[in-house]
Amino acid sequence: MDAFVLDDVLAKLRAALERDDLIGATSVIASLQPADQADLVEELSDADRMSILSHLAPPDSADLLEEMEDEDAAALAELLPIADLAGILDEMEADEAADVLGDLTPERAAEALREMDQPSDIISLLQYPDDTAGGLMTPIVVTLRRDWRARDALRVLRQVGPDADSAYYLYVTDRAGILLGVVGLRDLVVALPETTIEALMDPNVVSVPVIADQEYCARTLSRYGFLILPVVDDENRLVGVITADDLIEVAEDEATEDMYLMVGIRGEERVFGPLFPSVIKRLPWLAINMATLFIAVTVVNAFEAVIAGTVALATFLPLVSGEGGNAGSQTTTVIVRGMALGEVTVRNGTRALAKELAAAAINGAIIGLGTAVVIYLWKQDAAIALAAMLAMVLNFLMAALSGVLVPLGLKLMRVDPAVASAAFVTAVTDTLGFLFFLGIATILMQWL
Repeated sequence: MDAFVLDDVLAKLRAALERDDLIGATSVIASLQPADQADLVEELSDADRMSILSHLAPPDSADLLEEMEDEDAAALAELLPIADLAGILDEMEADEAADVLGDLTPERAAEALREMDQPSDIISLLQYPDDTAGGLMTPIVVTLRRDWRARDALRVLRQVGPDADSAYYLYVTDRAGILLGVVGLRDLVVALPETTIEALMDPNVVSVPVIADQEYCARTLSRYGFLILPVVDDENRLVGVITADDLIEVAEDEATEDMYLMVGIRGEERVFGPLFPSVIKRLPWLAINMATLFIAVTVVNAFEAVIAGTVALATFLPLVSGEGGNAGSQTTTVIVRGMALGEVTVRNGTRALAKELAAAAINGAIIGLGTAVVIYLWKQDAAIALAAMLAMVLNFLMAALSGVLVPLGLKLMRVDPAVASAAFVTAVTDTLGFLFFLGIATILMQWL
């Protein structure tokens, strides 16, 4: 829904709540899609959220809770009466309910499970971390046997009535649950009634292990263009499926996380979120960045006498360090993204490094030459112009080198490359940019 329209609806909702008109407030919520409902409810106070959920039917509350941000859903679930919470969780998809329960305190989660009607599927999912295939999957609803006929399979589908998403692909297993193949729903519907499932199935099934990382699952789904991804255990038994909508959300969350980490922000942060959590999340890396900048300041200070004698040097310092920082950021972004997509690994890192160094040499020569021409026309100083050009080329090369090696080095140390790559690469390009420019200028001014 358009942001302006959403603001108007939010104003109507708040007006109804101020009048204690819960029927009117509920009707406003009920007229929206669950995703829009979640956006509105997240803007309300805890008391108003509770009032809204208490007047919605459990299925509607379940749809709303599924669309809310994880932390907001968990905070609301902590406040709901246990009986209400259990009723809502019973109506939720098993994987979504497991996510909510996983964010609650153990005591609260145990209480809710005791009150639920059918907690077995959810309990089986809680044993897996949220960011694995097991934590994302929905327990399988229906499977086929290879010796069945098409008419038998259709009869089972009519009896079970699985969700449309999970029925788009139908998986074939043996009696032990071993995954044998997959049948498309369309192929099954148009097949002759006596056709066997074995004749219809594709035995080459792409699946993911139950302990697979969610990023790996998202890449697999994207690579093959599936709508559903089967999840298997160590013995290749089918234990569940992951749907595309779950992995789209994963991809969005991972991209947001990497974007924040690239600038030193840990955890999710919202534009209109609380002030002090924002300060706490940003402050540590700002402090670390300041420490690295003092290294660059120390380099500049070592050339204080040279700068004092030729003030023009100070004028052009930001050019070399700034361009090197931009080049380093470009390389780091490309490499970190490539690592996230599985394209760049420690094994093929040398190929990536060679390509980035070649690009850096060409770009550095072009930008450096242009910079030198401008400086010479402006200041009529060949030494400073030549120093700027050489420093630019060297700094671009160091930007490429650090932009590749820093993320790969962090990966080897089992640190998320997105966490600190940008800070370290910027420190390298700033420090060496100053060192190259001032050092080369000092030497050249003695000769030219």
